[in-house]
Amino acid sequence: MSTRLALVVLAVVLVSGCAKPPALERGLMLYEQGRYRRALATFDEAVREQPSAAAYTNRGTTRIRLGDTAGGIADFTSALQLAPNDFEILFNRGNARLVAGDPKGAIADFTRAAELRPTFALAVFNRGIARHRSGDALGARADWNEAIKLAKDPEVRAAMERRAEALGREAGAPASGPGAPASGAGAPAADSGAGRELARRALDRELAGDHTGALADLKSALALETDPGRRAALQDLLRMWEEAR
Repeated sequence: MSTRLALVVLAVVLVSGCAKPPALERGLMLYEQGRYRRALATFDEAVREQPSAAAYTNRGTTRIRLGDTAGGIADFTSALQLAPNDFEILFNRGNARLVAGDPKGAIADFTRAAELRPTFALAVFNRGIARHRSGDALGARADWNEAIKLAKDPEVRAAMERRAEALGREAGAPASGPGAPASGAGAPAADSGAGRELARRALDRELAGDHTGALADLKSALALETDPGRRAALQDLLRMWEEAR
C-alpha cells in the first residue's frame, strides 16, 4: 500500500461490536474531512501505536497542510529511515524542502526518487524547479526537457511545457530547447470552459506537489466537462493519480 496520504485506500473491515478503528485509519478519515488539527492529533497517536512509514508520512503531510514545513520534513525523514527506498516519500520531502528554501536538499531527494523510478517524470521536472531556484538554468532546462519526454499523458506534457515556459520567463530567459513549447503553446483556447480551466489548474497543482488540491480540481473539472472524449481522458488521468505512481 502506498504511503502517500492522497493515495491510501481505506478498507472497510466488518467486525462484531463497535471496535475502534486504528489511529492511522481514523487520521486518514479526519484528513479527508478537512479536520486537519484533529487528524494531526490522531496521527500522533498512530505514531505512538506503531511508528510505521505510513504513520510518519501522513503526519508529515498533515503538518505541512497546517503550515509546519519543518515538522513535515522531520516526519518524512523518519519515514525514510523505515522505508529508505520509497520514491514517493522522497518526492514529498523534496517538495517540502523546496517550500522550505532548501533547493540543494530537494535536488538530492528528487534525484534519488528518479533513480528508484526512472519513469517518474514529476520528480525530474521538480528537480528542474529546484535547480532553477539554485541558479542552475542549464540544468533546470535539461531536467524540464527530459521530464516532458518522459511524460506519457499529453495533458501532463502540456502542463509541464506551460510551467517551464513561465519559469523561463520568470528568470528573464525564454524557454528553449527540444522540449520547449512553440509560441502560444499551452494557452487556453478561446472557447475553453470552466471545467477545462480547472483541469489545467489541477495539472499545475500536481506539478507543484499539491496532490490533494490537484485531485480536488480534477474531480470538479470532470463534473463540469460535457465532451465525451475529454471526459474519458479526465477519468483516465484521475485513475492514474489515485493510484500509486
